[in-house]
Amino acid sequence: MKKSEIQDTENISAMSAPGEAAKPAAESVFELALRARNERAARPVARVVRAPSRIRPTTRIKGWFRTHEAVYGPIFIFDPKDEGSFSEDPVFVMPDLADELRAEGTQFLNAIREVMGYLTYTEGGALYLVLVPLPDPTTGRRHPVNEQKIEALEAARHQWKRLDWNKDQRQYDDLTAPDKTDEPEWPEDVSEVAILTRAFGERNVIKDRDDPLIAKFRGEA
Repeated sequence: MKKSEIQDTENISAMSAPGEAAKPAAESVFELALRARNERAARPVARVVRAPSRIRPTTRIKGWFRTHEAVYGPIFIFDPKDEGSFSEDPVFVMPDLADELRAEGTQFLNAIREVMGYLTYTEGGALYLVLVPLPDPTTGRRHPVNEQKIEALEAARHQWKRLDWNKDQRQYDDLTAPDKTDEPEWPEDVSEVAILTRAFGERNVIKDRDDPLIAKFRGEA
């Protein structure tokens, strides 16, 4: 049988018999892949929303910075000085508990302080909540170093500032960058709840007298 005759025979055999439904041709692997791709593209996409990065609370300012218009506080923080390593960052203390602990004696008066917080943006794009003690309730005065820090924070709302510690004069060298004009990228939500939540979270909060940091500070742990 000639080759053309063989092909005609195959074509005839592939044809459906009278009254029989035609069989659909099988999809190629590429047709299957493209159809699957189109089906996936049509599905609704559930995007993962990343939680905002933490704003670090600190009592120090390093490098060039700008300050947001808002001021946060007053709040209480636990930040013992020269008492060993208790926490890398200041810890938020519930107000009623702060009053109760400070009434115990001088050790807590020095370790728990009432502060105001200034949201700052550094040259590298990091956000900090800079904490500055309130004036002394008896004299109404702040330490001169803290006064200098507040003046710089206030001025940094409109210009880039920097405070370098001068060991010899025991004060800051207050610097301004007049040619630096780029603007900070502030968070969308700068409410007090949002900023304190990002700065302290749920873990860095002392809620009761049984907190491990308080027990350690008393020498009980």
